[in-house]
Amino acid sequence: MATPVSSLQQHRPSPNPSPRPNVTESRRRDKPQLSCNACRYRKSRCDRTQPCSNCSSRGQPCIYPANHGPNGLPSKPSPSAGAHERLIQLERLVMSLMPTPTAKPKQNLLAPGPDSGPDIEIAPLVSTQTDTALDGRSDCGSLRVSASELHYVGGDHWAAILDSIADIKDHFEREEQMILTETPDNLLEESRDVPHMSRRPPHALLLYGYHGVFSRADILTALPPKGAVDRYISHYFNRLDLSPSLVHGPTFLQEYEAFWADPSATPIMWLALLFSMMCLAVRASDAAEAGNEVEHKSFQTELYREKLVQCLQLGEYTKGGPYVLETMIQYVYIEFGIRADADQDVWALLGLTLSLAMRMGYHRDPSHFPGIAPLQAEMRRRIWAMVLQGDVLISGQMGMPRLLGDWRCDTAEPRNLNDDDLTDSTVELPPSRPETEYTTSLNVIAKRRMLVALGKISDLTAAIRPRIYTEVMRADAMLNDAAASIPPPLQPKPMTASITDSPQLIMARLFLNHMFHKGQIMLHRRFLHADPPPDVGVEVEDPFAYSRKVCLDASLRSLQIQHVLDEETIPGGQLHVMRWRITSIMNHHFLTATMILCSLLHRGRTMGREEEITKALRRTRAIWIRGSLNSKEAKKAAQTVGIVLARATGDGRRHDSTSGQEDGRGGWQAAGSATRNPRTLRSHSTTDGTNDMTGHEDFDGERLLQLAMGCFEPHSGLAVTPDQLGSRFSFSSVNDAASTTQPDTGAAAVVEEWAMRNGPGMSWL
Repeated sequence: MATPVSSLQQHRPSPNPSPRPNVTESRRRDKPQLSCNACRYRKSRCDRTQPCSNCSSRGQPCIYPANHGPNGLPSKPSPSAGAHERLIQLERLVMSLMPTPTAKPKQNLLAPGPDSGPDIEIAPLVSTQTDTALDGRSDCGSLRVSASELHYVGGDHWAAILDSIADIKDHFEREEQMILTETPDNLLEESRDVPHMSRRPPHALLLYGYHGVFSRADILTALPPKGAVDRYISHYFNRLDLSPSLVHGPTFLQEYEAFWADPSATPIMWLALLFSMMCLAVRASDAAEAGNEVEHKSFQTELYREKLVQCLQLGEYTKGGPYVLETMIQYVYIEFGIRADADQDVWALLGLTLSLAMRMGYHRDPSHFPGIAPLQAEMRRRIWAMVLQGDVLISGQMGMPRLLGDWRCDTAEPRNLNDDDLTDSTVELPPSRPETEYTTSLNVIAKRRMLVALGKISDLTAAIRPRIYTEVMRADAMLNDAAASIPPPLQPKPMTASITDSPQLIMARLFLNHMFHKGQIMLHRRFLHADPPPDVGVEVEDPFAYSRKVCLDASLRSLQIQHVLDEETIPGGQLHVMRWRITSIMNHHFLTATMILCSLLHRGRTMGREEEITKALRRTRAIWIRGSLNSKEAKKAAQTVGIVLARATGDGRRHDSTSGQEDGRGGWQAAGSATRNPRTLRSHSTTDGTNDMTGHEDFDGERLLQLAMGCFEPHSGLAVTPDQLGSRFSFSSVNDAASTTQPDTGAAAVVEEWAMRNGPGMSWL
């Protein structure tokens, strides 16, 4: 199993064994316990190894008493005894090991560096704080080492945040831990038959090559009749926000008609583009609403993906040329769309796509090259905006710095124009339409502005040299300026005020707000638990109070967006047709927000908002539990939140399904949405068979209940308890949960109804 290695763990102390409490002379000496806690709890024979054979066979943690390890040897103190105090002691030790930065005159510390850019006014903080260099080693990320791979993620990645609070798994008392992890053998065998975790998709075809024999004729044979292709193309242009960014509609329609008139004369790379559009359209279609269509839909996705790769190989895509970059970008979206979690193959494909874009000159503005027609110049600007989006978001999802630097790119922002404003005969680009007018390119413009700010924040947080807090505040101001520059049609609006808007427009607003909060968390997360600089006296106000508040607010609002998407992507919701849009990239940010709230609650630094944090965690845990059927990341999030809630409140199982209220900022809470949807449990299926609960009609309520209660594979760690069962399983304590061995018949009926429901909800891709 991979072992997390972080900057904190590298300085982990080795404390001496805690002395046993004093006993009176009249009391006989306690007999030392030589068996592990699990064997003693089960009253089974322990072979006293580490781990013992019983725990190894059950996949459970093997913990010995605080004062004796296996074979009676001294061991480390019990993880459950004073874990919080040990964590605080560890932090103090690390801080003591760090060298104190040399004090500098105040005016020099506040002065920007040579590459800091123009000064900005920071009225709220400059007058009350002393700026200082920020030690870069405190945010150096996390490295996981296993026999087969080395996996590094930056400090802003949710997995690194989780590693920083990894001791929460030891916070349960030993008896509670045994109750949560103990699984009878018969239930364990049944749980292995339940497809609770979707099969990992195969490697990206393009990276590992398609070795079959194929020809152009074979590829054309895979095309369905023209009527079916027409419907796919309609879905592509009317439901996917990729279309205005990559393909000029009127030009494509001309090429489309020419293709059907003479398929043999069409370039092979145009066929690759067509198959990529069809594959994306399949994923965005409603065919999966009927349960018997799921398998056929999955087959279509795999078929069109295969033909797309064959076209790229036949066309020798590495040479570049027309349609290559558009197709590659869409292929990247297809590959990460069929995966529930982050995948290194997608990041490798992104690097290949960025190399092609640079080789084809997309990073330089077309105005430098007079030979490029105005239509092609404008489309190159739109396509480059999509390249920026993939770089910032996918690199961030992998916990890596972005691959592109602003210093090597000068491609300008596209104009606010409809596709009909541009033709092949256009000699000069028309002036940009007012930004109050919603055009096909307005969303591209808005996202690009946010991405430019996110890119600079990524550079700042990934830098290995120390930064000063003024640079952080300068980036914060830039992010807020980018949010203020969002065109009026795409500014945040409550769901109650969006009932007349299209699902595409609502989703565009949500995604922009999602990116804004992502930037806030990226920028300010490292200050959540940071101590004031050494040259700041106790009489001075907390210099990082602004960052702490911004990061907490952004995390809570991010989970509000997750809640809205969860409510509105069910059948009948305003965003049901956009459920395919909830991909692993969006879930990555929700995971980060979840881990931040867990960290705050675990450390007791809730800033007086413990009730608000607890409510948000209970709500998001129910969402993660439903997603854990398909996603390992969601499963880990559900487990972590359950442990934190159980430790902080004594009850991590009660699900608060009440809807939130407006957040005063035009936020994204769906007031009244919970009352409109009385279901506590529902299936969140995807549009293909890979991640679709509805395809398993053989689930019964009892088996699904066992799955929800934590009957995962033995190596998966602590079990997950069913938030989604709501008040029907409202345990007041961990012991109460253990004593409840059989659910009531009403609860079983609810679970069975959930398992048999065919209506798809949020896509967990």
